[in-house]
Amino acid sequence: MEGDIIMKAAVLTDWEKIEVKDVAKPEIDDGECLIKVSYAGVCGSDVHIYGGHHPTAQAPVILGHEFVGIVKEIKDSSCDIKVGDRVVVEPLISCGICEACREGNWHVCKELKLLGIHSNGGFAEYVKVAVDKVIKVSPNLTDHAAALTEPFAVGFHVNQRAGMKNGDKVLVIGAGPIGLIVGMVAKISGASEVVFSEINLDRIKQIKSFFENVINPKEGDEIAKANEITNNQGFDVVYEVSGTEAGLSLAAQACRIRGTIVPVGFPNDIPKFDMLKVIFKELNIVGSRVYSFDHFRKTVDMLDKIVKNELFDLEKLVSEIYQIEDLEKAIKVMQEGKNLGKILIEC
Repeated sequence: MEGDIIMKAAVLTDWEKIEVKDVAKPEIDDGECLIKVSYAGVCGSDVHIYGGHHPTAQAPVILGHEFVGIVKEIKDSSCDIKVGDRVVVEPLISCGICEACREGNWHVCKELKLLGIHSNGGFAEYVKVAVDKVIKVSPNLTDHAAALTEPFAVGFHVNQRAGMKNGDKVLVIGAGPIGLIVGMVAKISGASEVVFSEINLDRIKQIKSFFENVINPKEGDEIAKANEITNNQGFDVVYEVSGTEAGLSLAAQACRIRGTIVPVGFPNDIPKFDMLKVIFKELNIVGSRVYSFDHFRKTVDMLDKIVKNELFDLEKLVSEIYQIEDLEKAIKVMQEGKNLGKILIEC
């Protein structure tokens, strides 16, 4: 049951239609808390859902699964979360009974759902969530930085899945927000060198504010450049974040013998891929889906370390901040590929 108190929310009422309107504020049940949302990030999956391309999303729904806010109500006396705490939320909703869940792999549940996709999410003044999904945020993090927790958790999990070791040379293909984050986590995790492949000149400029080496495939032979950087050995780990056939081709060519490729970007169509390279070079192709709760929790600690040790300026990852009334405009900016970094919505 929802209460009679009204709040403002950006509701996806149909595909390619978002209405900002007054809706009933959620009422919490046992084991839940109510969060006053401060900022919520716009994700690529929000763009897919808005366009009607997500296979399981249904409208109407309040989108938004990347957010930070303040706990306003709670119905669970046994946990350490209290009213007034600033928190982030791991948004995965697992069935708990499938084989993956029974083995503890909740993030690859056969019936996996997400807050903000299959139930109302964070593009609203308030959102209700399960208490066991809530993690307190370090006071060292600004709200902007804390709102980056979910995409950084993706980057953390991707690097863990790759089994990256200290001293590894890493190539990241595609430098949108997730690509940049994957590269940052790789560097923090011990990569001796992180190189990006990107064709967008504005994004190349942004990369160079964080990293030195960028390969632009439009400016010469990218394989020759990759070989030059790696002394003809190839990269130990390649993260393909562009979701393109060209990116996958580069990954197979640039990865060293017995190296690892992690496909991260979602392709629009089923791409062709050179399996002979996989066979002849004994490449490891590793899937990565969202994150485990443990990796999400460790991401909060990692962000605190980034800020305290001044490893990266997280504020530079936030390219635009829109008001909740302009969510649809923000999504269209992302559809057109105009955003360089992360877009946040002030709720």
